[in-house]
Amino acid sequence: MRGLKQRQFLTDPRFRSVIWVDPTQVRLQLGSKWPVGRERLNRLERFVPGALLGPLRAPIKHAEPFAIPARHFSAAIPVRDTQRYRRIADALDHADALQDSLWFHQMRTQLRDTGAAYYKSRALHSEAEILAFLRDDLLGLVESMRENGFDGSRTGYESTAVIMADGSLCKTGSGNHRFCIAKLIGLDRFPLQVVGAHEAWVKAHLPPSPTVEDVLALLPEVEAHNSAPAPAGDRVTPAREAPLGTARPRRAGSRSANGHGAG
Repeated sequence: MRGLKQRQFLTDPRFRSVIWVDPTQVRLQLGSKWPVGRERLNRLERFVPGALLGPLRAPIKHAEPFAIPARHFSAAIPVRDTQRYRRIADALDHADALQDSLWFHQMRTQLRDTGAAYYKSRALHSEAEILAFLRDDLLGLVESMRENGFDGSRTGYESTAVIMADGSLCKTGSGNHRFCIAKLIGLDRFPLQVVGAHEAWVKAHLPPSPTVEDVLALLPEVEAHNSAPAPAGDRVTPAREAPLGTARPRRAGSRSANGHGAG
């Protein structure tokens, strides 16, 4: 079991661990896709100087096991309770007055306190730039996904997930803004790359020394388990009068315009 690593799935150029699911079925967010490595780094940070810890980060992440100990799943929270989901939902509610949105106010505060507001590593130096980001990048991405679904030819398949003990998925890692938008606008299909699994699921479904191929053989079942219609009340009504008329998400090669910067 020790031999199967998350990296073997993340570096697969054919993206064979990508499955298409109903995003409303994925209700929990774990955060880091390296929970085991993050725990190790947190311990090391207590007594290893930062300059010495830096070179250890990549090897620790590369060693992340596919089988994730049960204790790490206690940190999972509902996607709807994450700050990312809440501020995107609020921005959609304020699409006609973005200056009143929570995200604008948070970025404006950061701008006043530090001289720049940041989206990831992108610096915004004025309130006008913040509004342009929210209008053109965020709302532009929302409209693109409403019209065309998810387009992997623009962004790749960066959104990751891990399998929980019961076979449901827990969102992790990158691509969280697009995933939250997909939940909010009611897309029925969204790609997630499976990079790990709860140790109980691994024990119940895989042989003692599993291979990547053993995992891939089970992913159609995982995909089906996470593609059923969501229970009543789980799907969010899109903001304003915007229609739900989303096309089925296309795989790589689609001509949709998901290349906006708010991913």
